[in-house]
Amino acid sequence: MQGIDGVFTANNGNLRCTAIELRDGRLCLFSPVSGLGADACLSLNELGKVAYLFAPNHYHNKALVEYATAFPTARVCAAADAAVRLEKVTGLKYQTLEDIKSSLPDRFALLKPDGLKTGEVWLRHSAGKTVTWFVADAFSGPKTLDTSGVCDTPAMLGTFPGFAVRDKKTYVDWIHAQLKEDMPTRVVPCHGAIVQSTKLTGLLRKLVDDKLVR
Repeated sequence: MQGIDGVFTANNGNLRCTAIELRDGRLCLFSPVSGLGADACLSLNELGKVAYLFAPNHYHNKALVEYATAFPTARVCAAADAAVRLEKVTGLKYQTLEDIKSSLPDRFALLKPDGLKTGEVWLRHSAGKTVTWFVADAFSGPKTLDTSGVCDTPAMLGTFPGFAVRDKKTYVDWIHAQLKEDMPTRVVPCHGAIVQSTKLTGLLRKLVDDKLVR
């Protein structure tokens, strides 16, 4: 991925899977996407051994059985509050995120937003003053079939406020604080185009306030 070594993305329609090369050269797949087919599996094998299938919330589950079958030695992981529903839906057993946390390369970290009910977890990458958020459903970009698509205007899935947010105030307070700390300039969402802008921090704050406060 441009600007971040060891990160690769693949789209199927409007959905994106992100592969991250871990410290030991193995791969973590953030939100596996169904229907990528044999060619995608071959490409992944060429990049490295798939060690983790990371479900970033309990809604991103459609591809997990498919990928667990294709990569039987990979650990299927999710936040504890997402794993309960995921196990019922997929029949798979889920590991905690501790192994992924310790295996991530330098400059990567996990972010767990407060106030949500889907067990959503993000990835954060920092390189100097450049911070990238890899998110599941909290933010999105315009729909695109172009895997290299980049835009400068973030969006929010229409279902997110009702289906994902448990406590609006708690979530808004958390996101305001995280925006102030990180000042991200790029969001890589699971839905739609990548969003990149020097004004992104302010745009994200306004979007959250418009959708969840006003």
